[in-house]
Amino acid sequence: MRAFYAVGFHGTTVDAILETSEVPKGSFYHHFGSKEAFARAVLEQYMAFQLDLMGTWADRDDLTTPEKVEGYFDELVSNFVRSGFERACLAGKFSTELAASSDAFRIELNAGFARWKAGLAAMLSAGQENGDIRSDLPAAELATTVLVLLQGGFVLALSDHDDRSLESVRSTLATVLSPPRKRRV
Repeated sequence: MRAFYAVGFHGTTVDAILETSEVPKGSFYHHFGSKEAFARAVLEQYMAFQLDLMGTWADRDDLTTPEKVEGYFDELVSNFVRSGFERACLAGKFSTELAASSDAFRIELNAGFARWKAGLAAMLSAGQENGDIRSDLPAAELATTVLVLLQGGFVLALSDHDDRSLESVRSTLATVLSPPRKRRV
């Protein structure tokens, strides 16, 4: 996974994968068949990690829904900053590198993002029922907005090695998710 973060799919060679994993070439090709199949398996593992992490925050009964979303986001940011601003979102990295050139990978990415959005939508829908997430927009639309903000914030932070764009995303999340305030007349 680190090689894909560091040099991308196209920059990662099968030999580099074999060297770090200490797996014989024949075993690699027997199990995966190709570098693309291996990368799709890595993507599947990465998406499972994201969904598990999000689920950990979603299951917290001691937090409001906005606090759950912010906690999840803060943990993603913390992991990214600890990586030296190098490991943002593997799904985003693969999307920019492979989605246009590989239908199989695009389909896999689309399915992964759909699961991610569905998990966010479930969390936000529960928040709408609790009254701590705005209900004037569908939870699915809010989930898409949250994911777009996350992805965009990490892309900017990757390019400038600065977490200010991520701080902006965090404050925007609160604004986007909060129920509209009633105006005083």
